[in-house]
Formats: sequence, structure tokens, C-alpha cells
Amino acid sequence: MLDRSTAAWLALILGLLLTAVLWRYVDAHLEERTRDRFATHATLARDNLLSRVQAYEQVLHGGAALFAASDHVGRSEWAAYVAALHLERSLPGIQGTGFTVMLLPAQLEAHVAAVRAEGFPDYTVHPPGYRDRYSSIVYLEPFDGRNRRAFGYDMYSEPVRREAMERARDTGTAALSGRVTLVQEFGTEVQPGFLIYLPVYAKAMPVASVEQRRAALLGYVYAPFRAYDMMQAIFRDDLRDADIELHDLHESPQTLLYASAERNAAAHYVVTHAVEVAGREWVVRFSSTPAFEADHASAEPALILYGGSALSLMLFAVMHSNARHRRRMRAAASHLAHSRDEFRTLVENVPGVVFRCQIEPPWRVMHISRGITALTGATPEDFMSGRLSFGDFILHEDVPTIVAAIESARISHTNYEVEYRMRGRDRRVHWVSERGRVAVDADDEPLRLDGVIIDITERKAAEEAIRNLAFVDTLTQLPNRRFLLDRLRQGLANARRHGRHGALLFIDIDHFKRVNDTYGHEAGDQLLCEIAARLRQVVREGDTVARLGGDEFVVMLEDLGDATAEAGEKAALIAGNILAALNEPYAIGAVRHHSTPSIGIACFDGGEQRAEELLRRADEAMYRAKAGGRNRLETLNAS
Repeated sequence: MLDRSTAAWLALILGLLLTAVLWRYVDAHLEERTRDRFATHATLARDNLLSRVQAYEQVLHGGAALFAASDHVGRSEWAAYVAALHLERSLPGIQGTGFTVMLLPAQLEAHVAAVRAEGFPDYTVHPPGYRDRYSSIVYLEPFDGRNRRAFGYDMYSEPVRREAMERARDTGTAALSGRVTLVQEFGTEVQPGFLIYLPVYAKAMPVASVEQRRAALLGYVYAPFRAYDMMQAIFRDDLRDADIELHDLHESPQTLLYASAERNAAAHYVVTHAVEVAGREWVVRFSSTPAFEADHASAEPALILYGGSALSLMLFAVMHSNARHRRRMRAAASHLAHSRDEFRTLVENVPGVVFRCQIEPPWRVMHISRGITALTGATPEDFMSGRLSFGDFILHEDVPTIVAAIESARISHTNYEVEYRMRGRDRRVHWVSERGRVAVDADDEPLRLDGVIIDITERKAAEEAIRNLAFVDTLTQLPNRRFLLDRLRQGLANARRHGRHGALLFIDIDHFKRVNDTYGHEAGDQLLCEIAARLRQVVREGDTVARLGGDEFVVMLEDLGDATAEAGEKAALIAGNILAALNEPYAIGAVRHHSTPSIGIACFDGGEQRAEELLRRADEAMYRAKAGGRNRLETLNAS
């Protein structure tokens, strides 16, 4: 048997060794956890940057859709479109949203004259000089003092901008430029800048190949950005914990777009991300700040080292091994509980909902942050107790999409990202974006899901508003040709299904060109808006009034009766009311103007008619009305 002295020395040596191992383990564990927290923080900030830039790209896609949906986008229409987006609230940091037109040398003089005629007598395309190809910024909102400096600027003349414009033109997608100094910059607060371009092509020309896209190019919708203003708006919530640098292509003083502070060579944690934005690569460098390092510094390793040594000395002195062992276990349990509480605090401060759940529907929850209450109205305790699961709130038709995304990520060992809808206890439906990963064991068997859920309801609503612009005439706010044809196909289908007749009224304003020639296009627009208002008032509730373009309007009448004769009589009665309403004088400024319509009527019963054929028949009837003396009705029956 060992004597007490040897046993005491052995106990001391063992105690000191265990203390050193535990100290090293806790120190390394805390360091790794803090590094992971900073890496997660950097990843979330990077994703926020990408999300914001994608939102800016959606604005440009909306602008391109406006050109695609309209026969002509004027200065006022562009200003109204940009104002309706409320970018100063929804997407702060954008310098402007504009349109630049491409010009050949032979078109330059006429273009300058046309813009000057709009009320800009000093307008010119600059910089001066002969070039094989010109561009000119003709629309840029908000049209304030800073943005006016860019009015008429030829961005195609500058190599960095031209490279991005040519890349957008050839690919048909958004293209980000390299670092430039914006024309809007002046004075002492000059910032680096960059631009995003999206090409606008002629609607009637093919764009399947690079050559076709080059031939069809009309211009670009684009957005200029002052880098510091934009990045401050994006990263304002991240700057306490991280110093952020943004470079174009690679890190160097010449490529620096943004730096939140002077580079700290002593930063303990540094994370660098290469991100692709609109076909060009940015490098984002995140360095920990003294505030972050101070917040996550811990005295626990030192406490463990000195406390364990003291316990070993006490053990050596009194030989109460078991008591000292239990004390160390209680200290370790306290440390683990403290670590758990710190982790919970971090999770609760992450935007959105952080969760851990089972991999199969209905996705019962193991852990979830308190953000879930805002989405569902249920508390985290309701989920973790097993009373509720994610499946109780996800719309049934979206479940297959979620299952497929998770299974694909499991097979490929990658993160998954999926968008779906959740209905809360208040019956409100939220669109959410879920990003997560399948955790597996050593045998590659799935264990659970870990991820984050973000509420994207507002973003979805903005996207829906932009899509709706393609179906509305921007001048009169009536449905346009695309909407009418879709509505007409539905009407024909309903007529076939229920045996009810309807009619299509094609309305053309007689001698409308004289209004524009006599009083100007603004007066012509005012007249068209008044005609649209009268048409809405005189037709029945449920009838469809649309503007095809120019001075042509169409009214679709449904449910006019079971027989062709009855439908024709009712259609003629309504058309007569329209004729009378449109014959009333119009007040155009200080002038009272008299205008008349020619109306063609085509009845339908749903038979074998196509929407385009029915529209053609109504158009032909209208031309017969014009040929018969104008200001009258003409009905054309099916042949």
C-alpha cells in the first residue's frame, strides 16, 4: 500500500494535471465559440448585403417591366413609378433610379432638340466630342440638385461604366460596374461609387442571341450608388461588433469601396467573404472591434486554472478527494449553464426565428427562439413542450416544397433555402424564408434540422406590386391590352360553360389627333383620363373597361342574356349610353371641347371564338362606324 505522503503527492499531481487539461479545454472552447459567433455575425451581415443588392435589382427589373408593358414611358410616368416605390423608406442608400438611352451619331442632334423642347433649354450630351456610340441619362429620380449633375451624361464614354453596360447588354441580365466616381459628386465629400445596369430592348425585336440583343438595345434602367451612403444604411446595425471593408475584385487601396473604420491590425477575429453581385465579385472583410472582443472576453479559464490549482492543494492538504471532485463538477455544471444562457441570449438577438427541430413533418421542435411568437402567436414553450409543431402553422400546399428542399440538401450535404407561407393564430398569412442545414451523425444519418426563419411578407408584397404594373395603363389606370385579353378569354369560357351571351364594344375617339395638335399632348392625356372616368361611370358594375393604347378603348359586357338578339339589344343600349356620355363637352383647361366616339359592337356566345378574333371583329365594326360618318354605333355579327 502507498503511504499517505505518496498518496497525497499523487493526488496533488493528478489534481494539477486535471486542472490544466480543463483550463486548456475551456479556453479553447470559449475561443472557438467566440470565433463561431463572429463568423455567424459576418455571414448574416454578408447575407444582408446580398439581400439588399437583390432588392435593388428587383427595382430595376420593375423599371424594365414598365418599359416592356408600355408603348411609351415618358418623364412623368418614370417619376410616378419611382415615387410609388417609396425607396427612401423601403431601400435607403440608393442614390437614384434612372434610364439612359443609347444613340447613334445621326440621332444625336434630334435627340438633344427633343429634350430641350421638353423644357430643358440647356440640355446637352456630355462630355462633348465625336464617338461611334452615345448614351445619355434622360430620366433620373429623385431629380434633385445632386442628380441633375448627371442629366445628359454619356456613361458609355467612360471605360469602367462601358464594360458593365456591354456586359448587361450581351447577357440580358443586371451588371455591376467597377469602382467609379459618380458625376453627382462635388465639393469635399466625394465618395467612391458604383452602378448597376439592366438592359431595355425593343419589344418587337428578338433577343435570343448576343447579336440580336445588341441590335435590339434601346437603353438601360440603372441605379447609381454612393458606396459609403449605401453601406452605412446596410451595415448600421453591425458596426459595433465589426469593422467592415468592401473591395471591388480584390483587396487593395485602389479597389476600396467602403471602410467603416481604419484597419485594426490587432483585430483578433477576421472573416473575409467573396460575394458575387450582378456578375462582378466583391470582397467583404469583417474585423472584430474592441467592443466585440470585450463583450466576449471571459475570466472563466483563469478562474478554472487558479481554482483548480487551489482545489488540488486543498486535496493534497486534507485528502478529501471525493468532496473536491464534487465541487469541481458543480463548478463545471455552473459554467455549462452560464454558457447555455449566453448562447440563448445570442440566439434571441439574431433577426428572425432560430430553431432546431426534427427532420420529418410535422417538424416537432427541440429548440426555438422567441421570434416565433410574432409569426404564429404561439410561445416557444408551446412548441418545445410538444403541444405544437411547425406543421400546425404551415399552409398544407407548401409542405411538399419544404420536404423537397430539405431532402435535396440532405443528399448534397449543403444548406437549403426555401420560401413558404405560415398562418398564425390571428389567421394572418406570412411569407417566410427558411435557411438551414441537416445535421448528421458519424454514420451520415440525419439527426435534426438547424436553421433560421425570416419574415419576408413585405418583400413579397413589393414584388407583387411591381408585377401588377405590367397589367395597368399608367395614364388612365385602366386595365391594358394584356389584362383585357386574359379577361376576355375567361369571359368566353364562362359563356361556353353557362350559355350566356356577351358583347365587346370597341371605342375610338374621332379626330383625336386634332386635340394633340391644337392643345398639346398634355391636353390630350387629360381628355383620355376624362373619357376613362366617364366609361367607368356609365357601364355596369362587373363590366370591364380597358385602354388598348392611344385613343382606343374596349368595354367587355357579360351576362347579357340567353339569346343573341337579346344580347345585341342590351349591348346597343349600353353603347348608346356611352355614346351620349362621351358627346358631353369636356373642359380642357380654359377651353370647352366637344369630342365624339365611333363604337363597334361584336356579340359573342363562347362558341369557337378566340379572344383575338372577337377583338378583330369589334375593331372592324368600329371602322364601319367611322366609314358611316363617325359618332355612331355599328354592330358586326359573327359570320
